[in-house]
Amino acid sequence: MLGTTKKRRYSPGEVIFSQGDSGNCAFIIEMGRVEVFVTSDLEKVVLANLGVGEIFGEMSVLDGSPRSASAVALESAELAIVSNEAISERFEAADPIVRLLITMLLKHVRFSNRSVLNQTDVSRSVSRLLEADAIAKQKHEALDRLRLESDLKQGLQEGQFQLHFQPIVNMLDRQLVGFESLIRWHSPNRGLVRPDVFIGIAEETSLIVPIGRWVIEQACKHLSLFKKQLEKHRFPQALFMSINISGRQFQDPHFFNHLLEAIKETCTSPKDIKLEVTERTLMQGASALHMINKSRKLGFQVALDDFGTGYSSLSYLSRFEVDNLKVDQSFVRNMNKDRKVQVITKAIIDMAMGMGLPSIAEGIETEGDFETLKQMGCEFGQGYLFAKPLSYPQAISYLLKQKETYGFTG
Repeated sequence: MLGTTKKRRYSPGEVIFSQGDSGNCAFIIEMGRVEVFVTSDLEKVVLANLGVGEIFGEMSVLDGSPRSASAVALESAELAIVSNEAISERFEAADPIVRLLITMLLKHVRFSNRSVLNQTDVSRSVSRLLEADAIAKQKHEALDRLRLESDLKQGLQEGQFQLHFQPIVNMLDRQLVGFESLIRWHSPNRGLVRPDVFIGIAEETSLIVPIGRWVIEQACKHLSLFKKQLEKHRFPQALFMSINISGRQFQDPHFFNHLLEAIKETCTSPKDIKLEVTERTLMQGASALHMINKSRKLGFQVALDDFGTGYSSLSYLSRFEVDNLKVDQSFVRNMNKDRKVQVITKAIIDMAMGMGLPSIAEGIETEGDFETLKQMGCEFGQGYLFAKPLSYPQAISYLLKQKETYGFTG
């Protein structure tokens, strides 16, 4: 769980907290059931009967008020105890308007709790409390986010990540020229988790820094293994490895130390590493400019990923020196369906050619896409038409098939 989270078991009937207690933590039910209730003049009104996966007790942590209800274990229960530090940190990081809305909703729920005790028709009053279900969705989303962050930390510690490699080919003859390294998370609880599910949270929590270090180390290690295969089978050309770099990684003062250390340990060369950055990273301004310039000075290539999807693509191109433009897959997949998209795609490739920047198209899935991009002058491409992201053994098989296809001697 989170660094500020611990677990505790409760026996059937054991009180977890009482109405009026100070609230310094919230609870997540990992086993068993819990009853939440209020009392007045010896009258007990059950507010909720909660099961596995539910969170409770967070209101007092968020608004600093005493516990407005009591909680007791209905059966043997195991609870994850989330400290006020963990909750407050996320609450403070939220948008000010969101914090204001949550505070107002909490006041409404507490007022509703008090009104229950003053009504003779208890069942009707309890139904009024169900108005609080309006925040249930947001509450569960926040809980899911906490769990995902916790699982992400655990995944990093337990080695649940793998790298896959998507081939990048020359558009003239479909020969392999490189791989893009893509992280995959195989969680024992969640199964295969898509990068778009966890990368955003990793960036927001700075977990992207240690995860990014791992990716760099593994990408360099596997590039070294690929190069040994090239030498063994006498391939006539080298391969490059593309590595996605986030803005948070660029902000890490140890970024280049770790990058160069990985290069040294795996006996690879900076010229064979392509660092892919997005326009979002370039929005860091002067610091991004410094990092990109330093990357290129050290011999690394820099590719501008997802080009054309941001708000200031052209202005970034005029300010930042890069080595490649990557045409976003949203253009590639729609260019043969929408004439306007096709014109934009052609303009991006023409502009790249005019600036002396080789273009790489992502998301090529059909022969029609391939032929259109080839006619436009796009130099390199990747996508399911050639191969999906491959495990290391699959990537080796793909590489060896190149020998059969193109008749390399060995």
